[in-house]
Amino acid sequence: MAKTSRRDRSPLVGESPVDALVRRLALPPSADFGDLSHAVETLYGRKLRFKEIRGAALHSTTGIVFDAPTFTGVMVAAEDSKYYSLLSRIHELSHLIIRSAPDDWFSAELPRPKQPQQQSRLFLRLCPRNSNETTDEDAVREEALVEELARALVRRLRAFESSSEEDHFA
Repeated sequence: MAKTSRRDRSPLVGESPVDALVRRLALPPSADFGDLSHAVETLYGRKLRFKEIRGAALHSTTGIVFDAPTFTGVMVAAEDSKYYSLLSRIHELSHLIIRSAPDDWFSAELPRPKQPQQQSRLFLRLCPRNSNETTDEDAVREEALVEELARALVRRLRAFESSSEEDHFA
């Protein structure tokens, strides 16, 4: 695969639009979750803090993202497995990528879902895990793209290689 600079926004031959989004994050070759977090902090322009919360009963969401005055918080359920917790964190980071990536990271093949205005009460809307639970078309489209992006990021971080199927399907 040909090397590209951070400034090269054009897709590579045979590259999916979502994989192009992942490439544009300019992660190092052996990237881990810390590298992804740093890339999202740089893109979003805010320090990220992660917290596992007990008894949150997050049945309809993977996690919660909120902007505090000095940082952006990402909360996930403490009761989830270590692996699902990682997936939830990557899912929430994917929302931030979609929210803050430059417009030229998107295209006719991969349009950016309509985003609420930053001052809007919907700016930090909760998107359900199962998009059939909402009638907000923009939230449904965003959630579908976030899931696709999160799966691509998990592949890029090679998160499956350090986990066993028994941990996930027991």
